Amino acid sequence: MTNTREITLTVNGTEHTIDVEPRQLLVHAIREELDMTGTHIGCDTGNCGACTVLKDGEPIKSCLMFATQADGSELMTVEGMEELPEARGDLHPLQEGFREEHGLQCGYCTPGMLMAGKALLDENPDPSEEEIREAISGNLCRCTGYQNIVRSIEYAAEELEEVAAADGGTTAASETDTGSADAASAFDGEFDCGAANCCGGPTTDRDHDAHGGGEHK
Repeated sequence: MTNTREITLTVNGTEHTIDVEPRQLLVHAIREELDMTGTHIGCDTGNCGACTVLKDGEPIKSCLMFATQADGSELMTVEGMEELPEARGDLHPLQEGFREEHGLQCGYCTPGMLMAGKALLDENPDPSEEEIREAISGNLCRCTGYQNIVRSIEYAAEELEEVAAADGGTTAASETDTGSADAASAFDGEFDCGAANCCGGPTTDRDHDAHGGGEHK
């Protein structure tokens, strides 16, 4: 009789309880037990990054971890990207970026690239080209030459900035800085950042909404 262990994984916001063998790799559990085949298997040695997923917000190569080691963790796979608020019921800005900037050809590395890109933009919403290249350095692509992948992530960063602005300028980074999402709405009436022609300074006559801040030029 096969020796199995029951584990619980929260994947893309949904909790799953599955039985796995102690030796079963996380990537195989995701694909075979949960039927989420968007996570690809490439080298099975941790070199290619095709199997990259987010575990508790951090990018990991799921071929280098036993499923039992992820027990109780929150995972995100490429299937969950369109469910995120910033996707607004359509493609996530990263997915849109890969489409618009031709960041994929065969597409085999794409799910892992998307996960690596998301982890980067979650931590650094405005990365430089060097920072993008560093973030995807563990993910191999045999088709594109990487330049279009970099452009795709840059595209997503710009789109996410616009989404944040449309939602009142509140981003994950700003919420962390203030310690609370409610801090973004703490201002009532006009706000003056002290700079002329900026956020309601003395030489501007722009109106300001209830959140303050105005529009920066």
